[in-house]
Amino acid sequence: PVARDRAADRRRAAADADAVTPSELRALERGRPANTKCANARHPEFRIAMALPWMASPGTSTAKLPPWLPFFIATAGHSSLLIDWFIFHESTLSAQQLPHGLRVSNVKLVDLHSGGMATLFARTMGAAIGLPETNVSAISSRMRYMFQKWPRLVAEYKPAYGSIFGEWFVNYSHWGYSDMDVVLGQAARFIERSELHDFQIVTYSFGDSEAVYLRGQWTVHQNAKRVNTIWLQCKHLAEGLQHELFQKVAWARRMEALGKQSYHKRFLSAEGCYSHRAAHTENVRIKVANKQFVGLTVAKPATDDVYVIGGALWLCRKEKREPNLDNLRHASSPFCDVELKGVQRPLGKPEPFEVTAEGCGNWMPAEFRMCAPHLKGSLRHNLLLSGGRFFAQEYEEANTIVAENGRCKQGAFFHMQEWKKRWDETGANIDQRAEFDTFKLSQDGIHALPKI
Repeated sequence: PVARDRAADRRRAAADADAVTPSELRALERGRPANTKCANARHPEFRIAMALPWMASPGTSTAKLPPWLPFFIATAGHSSLLIDWFIFHESTLSAQQLPHGLRVSNVKLVDLHSGGMATLFARTMGAAIGLPETNVSAISSRMRYMFQKWPRLVAEYKPAYGSIFGEWFVNYSHWGYSDMDVVLGQAARFIERSELHDFQIVTYSFGDSEAVYLRGQWTVHQNAKRVNTIWLQCKHLAEGLQHELFQKVAWARRMEALGKQSYHKRFLSAEGCYSHRAAHTENVRIKVANKQFVGLTVAKPATDDVYVIGGALWLCRKEKREPNLDNLRHASSPFCDVELKGVQRPLGKPEPFEVTAEGCGNWMPAEFRMCAPHLKGSLRHNLLLSGGRFFAQEYEEANTIVAENGRCKQGAFFHMQEWKKRWDETGANIDQRAEFDTFKLSQDGIHALPKI
Protein backbone atom coordinates (compact mmCIF):
# COMPACT_ATOMS: atom_id res chain seq x y z
CA PRO A 1 0.00 0.00 0.00
CA VAL A 2 2.85 2.41 0.82
CA ALA A 3 4.45 1.78 -2.57
CA ARG A 4 1.17 2.48 -4.32
CA ASP A 5 0.75 5.74 -2.42
CA ARG A 6 4.24 6.89 -3.40
CA ALA A 7 3.55 5.98 -7.02
CA ALA A 8 0.35 8.02 -6.90
CA ASP A 9 2.30 10.94 -5.42
CA ARG A 10 4.75 10.78 -8.31
CA ARG A 11 1.89 10.81 -10.81
CA ARG A 12 0.26 13.77 -9.08
CA ALA A 13 3.57 15.64 -9.06
CA ALA A 14 4.00 14.98 -12.78
CA ALA A 15 0.51 16.27 -13.46
CA ASP A 16 1.18 19.39 -11.38
CA ALA A 17 4.31 20.02 -13.44
CA ASP A 18 2.11 20.20 -16.53
CA ALA A 19 -0.38 22.58 -14.91
CA VAL A 20 -0.96 26.01 -16.35
CA THR A 21 1.45 28.70 -15.08
CA PRO A 22 0.33 32.14 -13.84
CA SER A 23 1.57 33.82 -17.02
CA GLU A 24 -0.28 31.31 -19.13
CA LEU A 25 -3.41 31.80 -17.05
CA ARG A 26 -3.28 35.59 -17.54
CA ALA A 27 -2.87 35.08 -21.27
CA LEU A 28 -5.80 32.65 -21.38
CA GLU A 29 -8.01 35.07 -19.48
CA ARG A 30 -7.23 37.71 -22.11
CA GLY A 31 -8.57 35.29 -24.73
CA ARG A 32 -5.27 34.41 -26.37
CA PRO A 33 -2.80 31.57 -25.84
CA ALA A 34 0.49 32.05 -24.01
CA ASN A 35 2.35 31.07 -27.16
CA THR A 36 1.71 31.05 -30.88
CA LYS A 37 0.33 27.50 -30.80
CA CYS A 38 -2.94 27.73 -28.93
CA ALA A 39 -3.23 23.94 -29.05
CA ASN A 40 -0.54 23.87 -26.34
CA ALA A 41 -2.57 25.99 -23.92
CA ARG A 42 -4.42 24.37 -21.01
CA HIS A 43 -7.84 25.33 -19.78
CA PRO A 44 -7.60 27.07 -16.40
CA GLU A 45 -10.69 25.41 -14.88
CA PHE A 46 -11.41 22.03 -16.47
CA ARG A 47 -9.26 19.05 -17.43
CA ILE A 48 -10.58 15.74 -18.78
CA ALA A 49 -8.74 12.42 -18.53
CA MET A 50 -9.86 9.96 -21.21
CA ALA A 51 -9.04 6.32 -20.46
CA LEU A 52 -8.14 3.91 -23.27
CA PRO A 53 -6.94 0.50 -22.06
CA TRP A 54 -5.33 -1.37 -24.94
CA MET A 55 -4.80 -5.13 -25.06
CA ALA A 56 -2.96 -6.72 -27.99
CA SER A 57 -4.79 -9.41 -29.94
CA PRO A 58 -3.93 -13.03 -29.03
CA GLY A 59 -0.66 -14.23 -30.49
CA THR A 60 0.35 -10.86 -31.91
CA SER A 61 3.61 -9.03 -31.34
CA THR A 62 4.04 -5.47 -30.17
CA ALA A 63 4.53 -4.48 -33.82
CA LYS A 64 0.93 -5.33 -34.74
CA LEU A 65 -0.79 -2.19 -33.61
CA PRO A 66 -3.90 -0.74 -35.27
CA PRO A 67 -2.66 0.76 -38.54
CA TRP A 68 -4.70 3.91 -37.89
CA LEU A 69 -3.14 4.47 -34.43
CA PRO A 70 -0.78 7.30 -35.55
CA PHE A 71 -3.79 9.17 -36.97
CA PHE A 72 -5.67 8.82 -33.69
CA ILE A 73 -2.67 10.04 -31.67
CA ALA A 74 -1.93 12.99 -33.95
CA THR A 75 -5.55 14.17 -34.03
CA ALA A 76 -5.88 13.68 -30.26
CA GLY A 77 -3.41 16.55 -30.03
CA HIS A 78 -6.15 18.85 -31.37
CA SER A 79 -7.95 18.49 -28.01
CA SER A 80 -5.02 19.43 -25.76
CA LEU A 81 -6.79 22.56 -24.50
CA LEU A 82 -9.05 20.31 -22.40
CA ILE A 83 -8.10 16.64 -22.65
CA ASP A 84 -5.32 14.21 -21.78
CA TRP A 85 -5.57 10.75 -23.34
CA PHE A 86 -4.26 7.84 -21.28
CA ILE A 87 -3.46 4.68 -23.24
CA PHE A 88 -2.95 1.89 -20.71
CA HIS A 89 -1.19 -1.19 -22.07
CA GLU A 90 0.90 -4.22 -21.11
CA SER A 91 4.29 -3.48 -22.68
CA THR A 92 2.70 -3.60 -26.14
CA LEU A 93 3.21 0.05 -27.02
CA SER A 94 6.06 2.49 -26.66
CA ALA A 95 7.00 5.86 -28.07
CA GLN A 96 9.81 4.17 -30.02
CA GLN A 97 7.24 2.15 -31.99
CA LEU A 98 5.47 5.25 -33.22
CA PRO A 99 6.55 7.02 -36.40
CA HIS A 100 9.53 9.33 -35.96
CA GLY A 101 8.51 12.76 -34.76
CA LEU A 102 5.02 11.73 -33.62
CA ARG A 103 5.09 13.05 -30.07
CA VAL A 104 1.85 14.48 -28.71
CA SER A 105 2.06 15.97 -25.22
CA ASN A 106 -1.52 15.18 -24.19
CA VAL A 107 -1.31 11.47 -25.13
CA LYS A 108 0.14 9.49 -22.23
CA LEU A 109 1.36 5.89 -22.69
CA VAL A 110 1.08 4.01 -19.38
CA ASP A 111 2.75 0.58 -19.20
CA LEU A 112 1.06 -1.72 -16.68
CA HIS A 113 3.41 -4.59 -17.69
CA SER A 114 2.44 -8.20 -18.35
CA GLY A 115 -0.74 -9.16 -16.50
CA GLY A 116 -1.00 -5.69 -15.01
CA MET A 117 -4.34 -4.85 -16.59
CA ALA A 118 -6.17 -7.74 -14.91
CA THR A 119 -4.36 -7.13 -11.62
CA LEU A 120 -5.36 -3.45 -11.59
CA PHE A 121 -8.97 -4.13 -12.61
CA ALA A 122 -9.39 -6.87 -9.97
CA ARG A 123 -7.71 -4.89 -7.18
CA THR A 124 -9.65 -1.65 -7.67
CA MET A 125 -13.04 -3.19 -8.44
CA GLY A 126 -12.62 -5.73 -5.64
CA ALA A 127 -11.82 -2.95 -3.18
CA ALA A 128 -14.90 -0.97 -4.22
CA ILE A 129 -17.10 -4.05 -3.82
CA GLY A 130 -15.44 -5.03 -0.55
CA LEU A 131 -14.19 -8.46 -1.58
CA PRO A 132 -11.60 -10.41 0.43
CA GLU A 133 -8.14 -10.96 -1.05
CA THR A 134 -8.86 -14.57 -2.06
CA ASN A 135 -11.79 -13.46 -4.22
CA VAL A 136 -9.74 -10.63 -5.74
CA SER A 137 -7.03 -13.15 -6.67
CA ALA A 138 -9.61 -15.42 -8.32
CA ILE A 139 -11.05 -12.49 -10.29
CA SER A 140 -7.58 -11.38 -11.37
CA SER A 141 -6.62 -14.79 -12.74
CA ARG A 142 -9.87 -15.16 -14.67
CA MET A 143 -9.70 -11.63 -16.02
CA ARG A 144 -6.18 -12.27 -17.22
CA TYR A 145 -7.33 -15.47 -18.97
CA MET A 146 -10.24 -13.68 -20.66
CA PHE A 147 -8.25 -10.58 -21.63
CA GLN A 148 -5.77 -12.85 -23.39
CA LYS A 149 -8.56 -14.76 -25.12
CA TRP A 150 -10.63 -11.72 -26.01
CA PRO A 151 -8.94 -8.32 -25.51
CA ARG A 152 -12.14 -6.41 -26.31
CA LEU A 153 -13.54 -7.54 -22.95
CA VAL A 154 -11.81 -4.58 -21.25
CA ALA A 155 -14.59 -2.41 -22.72
CA GLU A 156 -17.19 -4.19 -20.59
CA TYR A 157 -15.72 -2.40 -17.57
CA LYS A 158 -15.85 1.13 -19.03
CA PRO A 159 -18.34 2.33 -16.38
CA ALA A 160 -15.77 1.53 -13.67
CA TYR A 161 -12.82 3.32 -15.30
CA GLY A 162 -13.16 6.21 -12.86
CA SER A 163 -12.47 3.75 -10.04
CA ILE A 164 -10.01 1.52 -11.89
CA PHE A 165 -7.74 4.33 -13.09
CA GLY A 166 -8.60 6.77 -10.30
CA GLU A 167 -5.01 7.11 -9.04
CA TRP A 168 -4.02 8.62 -12.42
CA PHE A 169 -7.04 10.97 -12.45
CA VAL A 170 -6.57 12.72 -9.09
CA ASN A 171 -5.90 16.16 -10.59
CA TYR A 172 -8.62 16.03 -13.23
CA SER A 173 -12.05 17.64 -13.02
CA HIS A 174 -13.50 14.96 -15.31
CA TRP A 175 -12.75 11.49 -16.64
CA GLY A 176 -14.22 9.62 -19.55
CA TYR A 177 -13.97 6.75 -21.96
CA SER A 178 -13.71 6.55 -25.71
CA ASP A 179 -12.32 4.23 -28.41
CA MET A 180 -9.11 4.26 -30.43
CA ASP A 181 -10.86 3.75 -33.77
CA VAL A 182 -11.69 7.45 -33.88
CA VAL A 183 -10.04 10.51 -35.37
CA LEU A 184 -10.61 13.82 -33.68
CA GLY A 185 -11.30 17.33 -34.76
CA GLN A 186 -11.37 20.43 -32.59
CA ALA A 187 -13.26 18.68 -29.79
CA ALA A 188 -12.97 21.68 -27.46
CA ARG A 189 -14.94 23.76 -29.97
CA PHE A 190 -17.93 21.48 -29.33
CA ILE A 191 -17.59 20.94 -25.58
CA GLU A 192 -19.67 23.51 -23.71
CA ARG A 193 -18.86 24.95 -20.33
CA SER A 194 -22.37 24.12 -19.14
CA GLU A 195 -21.80 20.46 -20.05
CA LEU A 196 -18.82 20.28 -17.74
CA HIS A 197 -20.25 22.48 -14.98
CA ASP A 198 -23.96 21.63 -14.89
CA PHE A 199 -24.06 17.96 -15.88
CA GLN A 200 -22.54 14.97 -14.11
CA ILE A 201 -22.37 12.88 -17.30
CA VAL A 202 -22.19 14.01 -20.95
CA THR A 203 -22.19 11.69 -23.94
CA TYR A 204 -22.04 12.49 -27.67
CA SER A 205 -24.41 10.75 -30.08
CA PHE A 206 -24.56 10.74 -33.86
CA GLY A 207 -28.18 11.88 -34.19
CA ASP A 208 -29.91 8.64 -33.17
CA SER A 209 -32.08 10.54 -30.71
CA GLU A 210 -34.58 7.70 -30.45
CA ALA A 211 -32.01 5.67 -28.45
CA VAL A 212 -31.25 6.92 -24.94
CA TYR A 213 -27.91 5.52 -23.78
CA LEU A 214 -24.33 6.47 -22.95
CA ARG A 215 -22.13 6.10 -26.03
CA GLY A 216 -18.95 4.05 -25.81
CA GLN A 217 -17.15 6.42 -28.17
CA TRP A 218 -17.51 9.44 -25.90
CA THR A 219 -18.84 9.62 -22.36
CA VAL A 220 -17.42 12.13 -19.87
CA HIS A 221 -18.08 12.16 -16.10
CA GLN A 222 -17.51 14.68 -13.35
CA ASN A 223 -14.73 13.27 -11.20
CA ALA A 224 -16.75 12.84 -8.01
CA LYS A 225 -17.25 9.74 -5.87
CA ARG A 226 -21.04 9.69 -6.22
CA VAL A 227 -20.63 9.68 -10.01
CA ASN A 228 -17.63 7.35 -10.14
CA THR A 229 -19.49 4.64 -8.21
CA ILE A 230 -22.72 4.47 -10.23
CA TRP A 231 -21.35 1.28 -11.82
CA LEU A 232 -21.84 -0.50 -8.48
CA GLN A 233 -25.57 -0.55 -9.28
CA CYS A 234 -24.95 -3.07 -12.10
CA LYS A 235 -24.88 -6.62 -10.75
CA HIS A 236 -22.47 -8.03 -13.35
CA LEU A 237 -19.93 -5.36 -12.39
CA ALA A 238 -20.45 -5.46 -8.63
CA GLU A 239 -21.72 -8.30 -6.42
CA GLY A 240 -22.06 -10.57 -9.47
CA LEU A 241 -18.62 -9.80 -10.92
CA GLN A 242 -16.94 -13.03 -9.85
CA HIS A 243 -19.87 -15.20 -10.94
CA GLU A 244 -20.04 -13.49 -14.36
CA LEU A 245 -16.31 -14.00 -14.90
CA PHE A 246 -16.60 -17.69 -13.99
CA GLN A 247 -19.40 -17.97 -16.55
CA LYS A 248 -17.29 -16.28 -19.20
CA VAL A 249 -14.33 -18.61 -18.60
CA ALA A 250 -16.54 -21.71 -18.56
CA TRP A 251 -18.20 -20.67 -21.82
CA ALA A 252 -14.88 -19.98 -23.55
CA ARG A 253 -13.46 -23.35 -22.47
CA ARG A 254 -16.59 -25.18 -23.55
CA MET A 255 -16.55 -23.61 -27.00
CA GLU A 256 -12.86 -24.37 -27.50
CA ALA A 257 -13.38 -27.95 -26.30
CA LEU A 258 -15.90 -28.25 -29.14
CA GLY A 259 -13.23 -27.04 -31.55
CA LYS A 260 -14.80 -23.62 -32.12
CA GLN A 261 -12.42 -20.72 -32.61
CA SER A 262 -15.05 -18.13 -33.47
CA TYR A 263 -18.10 -18.02 -31.22
CA HIS A 264 -20.49 -15.60 -29.54
CA LYS A 265 -18.89 -14.01 -26.49
CA ARG A 266 -20.60 -13.13 -23.21
CA PHE A 267 -20.20 -9.36 -23.57
CA LEU A 268 -22.38 -7.07 -21.47
CA SER A 269 -22.14 -3.60 -22.98
CA ALA A 270 -21.89 -0.50 -20.81
CA GLU A 271 -24.60 0.87 -23.07
CA GLY A 272 -27.14 -1.36 -21.30
CA CYS A 273 -27.29 -1.60 -17.50
CA TYR A 274 -24.98 1.33 -16.82
CA SER A 275 -26.93 3.76 -19.02
CA HIS A 276 -30.19 2.72 -17.36
CA ARG A 277 -28.86 2.98 -13.81
CA ALA A 278 -27.21 6.34 -14.45
CA ALA A 279 -30.39 7.74 -16.00
CA HIS A 280 -32.37 6.76 -12.90
CA THR A 281 -29.89 7.96 -10.27
CA GLU A 282 -31.16 10.90 -8.25
CA ASN A 283 -29.23 14.18 -8.47
CA VAL A 284 -27.31 13.03 -11.55
CA ARG A 285 -27.92 15.14 -14.64
CA ILE A 286 -27.04 13.66 -18.02
CA LYS A 287 -26.84 15.25 -21.46
CA VAL A 288 -26.89 13.28 -24.71
CA ALA A 289 -25.67 15.70 -27.39
CA ASN A 290 -25.55 15.17 -31.15
CA LYS A 291 -21.90 16.01 -31.89
CA GLN A 292 -20.14 12.96 -33.35
CA PHE A 293 -19.95 11.48 -36.84
CA VAL A 294 -19.85 7.74 -37.46
CA GLY A 295 -19.18 5.35 -40.31
CA LEU A 296 -22.22 3.31 -39.38
CA THR A 297 -22.80 1.72 -42.77
CA VAL A 298 -20.87 0.97 -45.93
CA ALA A 299 -22.83 2.53 -48.77
CA LYS A 300 -22.64 1.64 -52.47
CA PRO A 301 -21.84 4.10 -53.84
CA ALA A 302 -20.23 5.96 -50.92
CA THR A 303 -22.12 9.04 -49.76
CA ASP A 304 -19.59 10.82 -47.53
CA ASP A 305 -15.89 11.44 -46.98
CA VAL A 306 -14.06 12.86 -43.97
CA TYR A 307 -11.40 15.58 -44.20
CA VAL A 308 -9.02 16.48 -41.37
CA ILE A 309 -7.50 19.88 -42.10
CA GLY A 310 -6.05 22.56 -39.83
CA GLY A 311 -7.04 20.64 -36.70
CA ALA A 312 -10.71 20.47 -37.72
CA LEU A 313 -12.68 17.46 -38.90
CA TRP A 314 -15.20 17.83 -41.73
CA LEU A 315 -17.80 15.37 -42.99
CA CYS A 316 -18.49 16.21 -46.62
CA ARG A 317 -21.10 14.90 -49.00
CA LYS A 318 -19.37 12.93 -51.74
CA GLU A 319 -19.60 14.55 -55.17
CA LYS A 320 -17.68 14.29 -58.46
CA ARG A 321 -15.33 17.06 -57.41
CA GLU A 322 -13.43 17.33 -54.15
CA PRO A 323 -14.47 20.16 -51.81
CA ASN A 324 -12.32 23.24 -51.98
CA LEU A 325 -9.59 22.33 -49.50
CA ASP A 326 -8.39 25.91 -49.22
CA ASN A 327 -11.90 26.96 -48.14
CA LEU A 328 -11.96 24.19 -45.53
CA ARG A 329 -8.59 25.25 -44.18
CA HIS A 330 -9.72 28.87 -43.84
CA ALA A 331 -12.84 27.66 -42.02
CA SER A 332 -10.68 25.58 -39.64
CA SER A 333 -9.20 28.35 -37.53
CA PRO A 334 -7.54 27.14 -34.29
CA PHE A 335 -9.85 26.97 -31.30
CA CYS A 336 -8.53 28.74 -28.20
CA ASP A 337 -11.66 30.10 -26.50
CA VAL A 338 -11.59 29.08 -22.83
CA GLU A 339 -15.17 30.27 -22.39
CA LEU A 340 -16.31 27.06 -24.17
CA LYS A 341 -19.41 28.58 -25.72
CA GLY A 342 -19.95 25.58 -28.00
CA VAL A 343 -21.66 25.52 -31.38
CA GLN A 344 -25.25 24.74 -30.38
CA ARG A 345 -27.93 27.08 -29.05
CA PRO A 346 -31.12 25.74 -27.43
CA LEU A 347 -34.47 26.71 -28.95
CA GLY A 348 -37.45 26.94 -26.63
CA LYS A 349 -37.94 24.89 -23.49
CA PRO A 350 -37.06 21.21 -23.02
CA GLU A 351 -40.01 18.95 -23.79
CA PRO A 352 -40.64 15.99 -21.44
CA PHE A 353 -41.17 12.53 -22.91
CA GLU A 354 -41.63 8.94 -21.79
CA VAL A 355 -39.33 6.09 -22.76
CA THR A 356 -40.31 2.58 -23.81
CA ALA A 357 -38.45 -0.70 -24.25
CA GLU A 358 -39.31 -0.94 -27.94
CA GLY A 359 -37.91 0.83 -30.99
CA CYS A 360 -34.16 0.94 -30.34
CA GLY A 361 -31.10 -0.83 -28.95
CA ASN A 362 -31.83 -4.43 -29.90
CA TRP A 363 -28.28 -5.37 -28.81
CA MET A 364 -29.11 -4.71 -25.16
CA PRO A 365 -31.54 -6.52 -22.83
CA ALA A 366 -35.09 -5.14 -22.99
CA GLU A 367 -35.02 -4.30 -19.27
CA PHE A 368 -32.35 -1.65 -19.94
CA ARG A 369 -33.68 -0.16 -23.18
CA MET A 370 -34.79 3.45 -23.12
CA CYS A 371 -36.36 4.35 -26.45
CA ALA A 372 -38.04 7.49 -27.76
CA PRO A 373 -39.53 6.38 -31.11
CA HIS A 374 -41.10 9.77 -31.74
CA LEU A 375 -37.60 11.28 -32.02
CA LYS A 376 -36.40 8.87 -34.72
CA GLY A 377 -34.94 10.84 -37.62
CA SER A 378 -34.68 14.06 -35.63
CA LEU A 379 -31.26 15.65 -36.10
CA ARG A 380 -31.93 18.77 -34.05
CA HIS A 381 -32.65 17.42 -30.59
CA ASN A 382 -30.39 16.75 -27.63
CA LEU A 383 -31.60 14.71 -24.66
CA LEU A 384 -31.54 15.76 -21.01
CA LEU A 385 -31.93 13.15 -18.26
CA SER A 386 -32.26 13.41 -14.51
CA GLY A 387 -33.48 10.93 -11.90
CA GLY A 388 -35.64 8.95 -14.33
CA ARG A 389 -37.06 12.03 -16.06
CA PHE A 390 -36.42 12.60 -19.77
CA PHE A 391 -36.50 15.77 -21.87
CA ALA A 392 -35.82 16.60 -25.52
CA GLN A 393 -34.18 19.95 -26.24
CA GLU A 394 -34.34 21.38 -29.75
CA TYR A 395 -31.28 23.36 -30.84
CA GLU A 396 -29.73 25.25 -33.73
CA GLU A 397 -26.07 25.18 -34.80
CA ALA A 398 -23.61 27.97 -35.49
CA ASN A 399 -23.04 28.58 -39.18
CA THR A 400 -19.28 28.55 -38.55
CA ILE A 401 -19.25 24.73 -38.58
CA VAL A 402 -20.73 24.57 -42.08
CA ALA A 403 -18.76 25.11 -45.29
CA GLU A 404 -18.99 24.64 -49.05
CA ASN A 405 -22.62 25.82 -49.17
CA GLY A 406 -23.74 23.19 -46.72
CA ARG A 407 -21.87 20.30 -48.31
CA CYS A 408 -19.41 20.01 -45.41
CA LYS A 409 -20.04 20.09 -41.69
CA GLN A 410 -17.55 20.14 -38.83
CA GLY A 411 -17.77 17.61 -35.97
CA ALA A 412 -16.01 16.78 -32.71
CA PHE A 413 -14.76 13.42 -33.97
CA PHE A 414 -15.41 10.57 -36.39
CA HIS A 415 -15.88 6.95 -35.30
CA MET A 416 -14.67 4.59 -38.03
CA GLN A 417 -16.85 1.69 -36.85
CA GLU A 418 -17.98 -0.22 -39.98
CA TRP A 419 -15.63 1.58 -42.36
CA LYS A 420 -12.46 0.19 -40.81
CA LYS A 421 -13.77 -3.38 -41.03
CA ARG A 422 -13.20 -3.20 -44.78
CA TRP A 423 -9.56 -2.33 -44.39
CA ASP A 424 -6.67 -4.76 -44.47
CA GLU A 425 -5.00 -5.22 -41.07
CA THR A 426 -1.60 -4.78 -42.69
CA GLY A 427 -2.39 -1.14 -43.39
CA ALA A 428 -2.69 -1.60 -47.16
CA ASN A 429 -5.68 0.76 -47.16
CA ILE A 430 -3.63 3.57 -45.66
CA ASP A 431 -1.67 5.82 -48.00
CA GLN A 432 1.87 6.03 -46.65
CA ARG A 433 2.10 9.61 -47.95
CA ALA A 434 -0.78 10.78 -45.77
CA GLU A 435 0.17 13.20 -43.02
CA PHE A 436 -1.11 12.07 -39.63
CA ASP A 437 -3.09 15.23 -38.90
CA THR A 438 -3.99 16.24 -42.47
CA PHE A 439 -5.74 13.57 -44.52
CA LYS A 440 -8.90 12.28 -46.14
CA LEU A 441 -10.74 9.30 -44.69
CA SER A 442 -13.18 7.24 -46.74
CA GLN A 443 -14.84 3.84 -46.69
CA ASP A 444 -11.81 2.57 -48.59
CA GLY A 445 -9.09 3.85 -46.27
CA ILE A 446 -6.99 6.88 -45.37
CA HIS A 447 -5.64 9.02 -48.21
CA ALA A 448 -3.08 11.80 -48.61
CA LEU A 449 -4.31 15.29 -49.42
CA PRO A 450 -2.58 17.58 -51.90
CA LYS A 451 -0.51 20.39 -50.44
CA ILE A 452 -2.56 23.54 -50.05
